Amino acid sequence: MKKNLLLLLSSLILLSCFQTGSELLMEKTQEQPLTFTPEKRIQTAVPQTVDDSRREKIENSFPPEKIIQAYKKAYPDKIREISYKNDDWAMKVYDQWYYWAGGRLLPEELVIKKGDYNSHVFNHYPSELPPFTELPLEMKEKLDRLVEERKQMPLQRHPGFLNSLWRIYDRETSWARVKTTWFLGFKMQIHRDLLEDLAAVEEEIQRRMLVDSSLTRFVRSLNRIDGYNWRQIAETETLSVHSYGVALDLILNTPWGKEVYWLWTQNKGLKFYNTPYKSRFSPPDSFIKAFEKQGFIWGGKWLFFDTIHFEYRPEIMILNELPLE
Repeated sequence: MKKNLLLLLSSLILLSCFQTGSELLMEKTQEQPLTFTPEKRIQTAVPQTVDDSRREKIENSFPPEKIIQAYKKAYPDKIREISYKNDDWAMKVYDQWYYWAGGRLLPEELVIKKGDYNSHVFNHYPSELPPFTELPLEMKEKLDRLVEERKQMPLQRHPGFLNSLWRIYDRETSWARVKTTWFLGFKMQIHRDLLEDLAAVEEEIQRRMLVDSSLTRFVRSLNRIDGYNWRQIAETETLSVHSYGVALDLILNTPWGKEVYWLWTQNKGLKFYNTPYKSRFSPPDSFIKAFEKQGFIWGGKWLFFDTIHFEYRPEIMILNELPLE
């Protein structure tokens, strides 16, 4: 009995890591070369067949008020005001108000059409990976259905909130906002507002490399690091977070026989959720922590894992009461 309870608890902890701040590759059925940068991805949000109230509960593990407050704390210079108005929580991003709207983050005129959009996701993000356990059969079947349904109903989030937050509205304005920089010896582009954050990540990694030879070997094993890339998610008009210059991917010479991306694992005829941590590629913990301290989250902590992906989400760190510098 005790063993069964521990298994259930571990499964629930693992599932709490399921969040979709990252884009998930759904492009081709064959395995992609490891030096290929994923260009077309979809999000795996809760399908529209789930009723609206249940979908919001599943996708958002925190109350709206706490999420809105975390955003205000994460972006104090961008989010000028938060308020409870018109029976909902709202944020003023520069001069534009966005309502919670069941997690859709919509301007007032579109709140009435919130059913047309998917929610942003704010789930638990653990400080450390929870113990890996095999999921119950029922949960596996649900995940299989979820993946199939998302192929038929691609993600559709309203871009307004992120557009306002990062002041990017099209390819021209995105290019004006990103800057070319060097990170760990690699030339890349990132949003200009994150130049100092990325520099702090690099400084921390370089400091640790002085006393950690395994970290040094890892950094030297990288082929390149990709940041900004203007693109949409496959078969949608939803922008990738890379289009805002707020995410980066580690491009590997070789993952040393490890799995790196959940869909590549699926395309091999394997089930991504059955893949233990020891069979997945992972950067050194010190590398991951250097990013997290500056507000970047790691895709390796998602159920739909993407172990080469980092994206700037300080609000997630704040919601989970994890340390930031």
